[in-house]
Amino acid sequence: MSAASTDVTVFLAMSQAFQVADRKVGGGMLYPTVVRYLNTEVAPRLLDTDGTNSAALFAAASSLTEIAGWMAHDTGRDFKARQHFDKAFRLASAAGHHALAANICASLSHLAGQLGQASDAVRIADAGLARASRDAGTGRLTARLYTMRARGLSMRGDAQGCAAALADAERTLDAVSGEEPAEWIAHFDDASLAAEAAMCLRQLGELAQAERQARRVIELRNGDRVRSRAFGQLTLARVLVDAHRHDEAAVLGREVCAVASSLTSVRVQARLDRLGDILTPHQNSPDVAEFLADLGSLRSRDEPRRDDAASWPV
Repeated sequence: MSAASTDVTVFLAMSQAFQVADRKVGGGMLYPTVVRYLNTEVAPRLLDTDGTNSAALFAAASSLTEIAGWMAHDTGRDFKARQHFDKAFRLASAAGHHALAANICASLSHLAGQLGQASDAVRIADAGLARASRDAGTGRLTARLYTMRARGLSMRGDAQGCAAALADAERTLDAVSGEEPAEWIAHFDDASLAAEAAMCLRQLGELAQAERQARRVIELRNGDRVRSRAFGQLTLARVLVDAHRHDEAAVLGREVCAVASSLTSVRVQARLDRLGDILTPHQNSPDVAEFLADLGSLRSRDEPRRDDAASWPV
């Protein structure tokens, strides 16, 4: 096995290890480690490559850089996340890896939505769908991109377009049960689809359907998927608040508080804080009062920074 092939194998193993750890403890603790690994281990190999397996090395570097972007996003550094995703997209393009470039489009679309840029979220998701269609093993990725498209459309109030995109995602996901995924592609499953659908449906005011999808996320996310489960609980809590079921929302908030201290995730903390702000007027309720007390005992963390960059790479 060549040195470059060995490097790719090692990078793949490190990528998987970082992602498993990230799901358990959040990006805050791991982000400096991943950036250091990129700077000291990955970047030098890109400079030293003699052309043998250089495409595979660039793809590996792209995937690890994308992971760094997600960890930066989880710590509230959206400007840094955008820089990482930008670099990851360019590395994937240099590698000629259409599926990986499409995967990063899904991440970019997500970030655009988080920054309130609905039109860019839809446009980037569409660009990803065009790229994903060029490679095999991209069924789950295609479903993910459809949900990103749905998120952007829901932000624009396009209920019909959002429903169509979610239906495309569900139909695509149902058809790929035995598919071997393309290399470096993020996993996307029924719980992922339910999580995105719940947020879309809440955005559109369809609370009964949003509640059903959010409860499905909580049912499916267990084990090491601590952060994903917390996001599902927080989405459900917001649906319940919208339905004026404040006590039930507060109980869910307390459940998330119980695990939040083990998650170095600014996104989780920020959503908890927002839930606390919304429920504060109802603090005469014992359940709400207990949630607010639990929330107050958590260590204070910085709010996510809503930075903007000049342009998207796609």
